[in-house]
Amino acid sequence: MGRAYIQNIIVFVLTVSLLSACVKDKPAVPDTSAPAPTASGNLYIACEGSLSNGNSSLYLYNYTNNTEHGNIYEAANAGAKLGDVLQSVTRIDSRLFLCINNSDKIIVLDTANHKQVGTISIPKPRYILRISDTKAYVSTLFSNKVYIINPQAMQVTGSFDMPYQNPETMLLRNGKAYICNWDTACGNIYAIDVNTDKLEKTIPINNRAPHGMVVDKNNNLWVLSGNVHKGKHSAFTVIQPNDAVLKTIYFANKVDAIKPVCNNAGDVVYFIEVDYNGGTTNNGIYKLGIDDNLLPSTAFIPAQNFQYFWALGVEPKTDKIYVGDPKGFIQKGTVGVYGTDGKQLHSFSVGVGPGNFYFN
Repeated sequence: MGRAYIQNIIVFVLTVSLLSACVKDKPAVPDTSAPAPTASGNLYIACEGSLSNGNSSLYLYNYTNNTEHGNIYEAANAGAKLGDVLQSVTRIDSRLFLCINNSDKIIVLDTANHKQVGTISIPKPRYILRISDTKAYVSTLFSNKVYIINPQAMQVTGSFDMPYQNPETMLLRNGKAYICNWDTACGNIYAIDVNTDKLEKTIPINNRAPHGMVVDKNNNLWVLSGNVHKGKHSAFTVIQPNDAVLKTIYFANKVDAIKPVCNNAGDVVYFIEVDYNGGTTNNGIYKLGIDDNLLPSTAFIPAQNFQYFWALGVEPKTDKIYVGDPKGFIQKGTVGVYGTDGKQLHSFSVGVGPGNFYFN
């Protein structure tokens, strides 16, 4: 079952009484007008919204001139709503592709003005992997299908089945597409031939339920797995360019680790540990060197009491760290910006449930 679905429900039940009055600071309200297009320095913030309320939103922060624009889809499209659960944002050529998970669609925007230029109907889309300007893969929730789309035509052109349900994170390495299946029965990741869309290789990992991947400077694949909610512990499995396992690093019992990202040099992996009760143990942003064999015992950016984090990203070139605080999915969230020393530089307000960043 999809992580956002399970955890939105758990989070609401556990934190409604704790977080409704918990606001860490009072950030400036962002500009809600449709922003003028800029060539670079754009961070798109996918705000999931609260499940089944249809209140997802897309925010924009330009990190070169420190300007914030709120709810840019509504501003550019005459107040139209995105739908229910904005899962991810991906740019292909001059368009943005927004996976609206619970609304069973991908909304396509023109990057020049953020106006909608089309939609693609796909059941429970999660993430998009660009193969070329005319081909991309779309992972899905509650099925074993990966859909193939033509981004230029904005049409589904095919699909292929994975061995397990819930294909999740996807990335390209060595000309192959690697795909995780966030299924508690799955102990592998899979390499797909992008020319034929056929399964090329099954790669065992020493754990279950892979869901996140990044590639380090040595072209090693870091696979984050586990589903603590269903009794599967978290672990990192590091896979070499020849697809052999280099090492596995196991987390302590009941530690829920999600959403790994690399720094720009590719020698550090950051990830989130989440405590949905808002405790301060195993809760925050953690930093792991790629040559380390032991997990850090303390958070690099600790969450405070009655707080947890849901989005994580690293700014190109500067390595500034961006952290999304969903505030229990019951009020507007915030994004905190941190230096490489882990100290907060500033923060700004966004929509409900900031869950994914896309740097452009």
